[in-house]
Amino acid sequence: MPEGGATETLWPCGTLGRPHGLRGELTLRPGPEGLTYLALGARFWVASADGSAPDPVVVERAGGTDRRPYLRLDGVATRDAAARLTGSLLLASGGGLEDIPQYTVGRLLGLPATSGGSALGRVADVLEGVTHEILVIRDDDGEELLVPLVEELVTVDEKRRCVIVREGLVG
Repeated sequence: MPEGGATETLWPCGTLGRPHGLRGELTLRPGPEGLTYLALGARFWVASADGSAPDPVVVERAGGTDRRPYLRLDGVATRDAAARLTGSLLLASGGGLEDIPQYTVGRLLGLPATSGGSALGRVADVLEGVTHEILVIRDDDGEELLVPLVEELVTVDEKRRCVIVREGLVG
């Protein structure tokens, strides 16, 4: 993890795949937005599949195509060394990733939600989706509305302490 015990948001780029070639390059199975996170990131970590804390790593080179990306990591010079990393998760932080909005679940729970000036209810839960989180908005009657927590659909107004859902999304 980051030095000095400081917490830093780590964004998942993808899972390291099979070795590529003989000099330690690895394929990358990118996750949703993984190639964007790879391009924007300034610092990188590898988290092994055993659940241990991620280790810092330097991405020396990213190449290939969007469909078949591959990486060269500092200190990984052989096919065998690359094979030992297969199945590990590549994480990124810093750089342009600091400009991506992020919200702590605890700060969203209980916030009122509106759309087009009409009250929708309050944020009751945040579900972990495959590609993004999903807000569970519950009205006074207990009815629930599920809204993907993506920039194009939801704005969190920190000053007014409310969630604004794009007008026309809910009826």
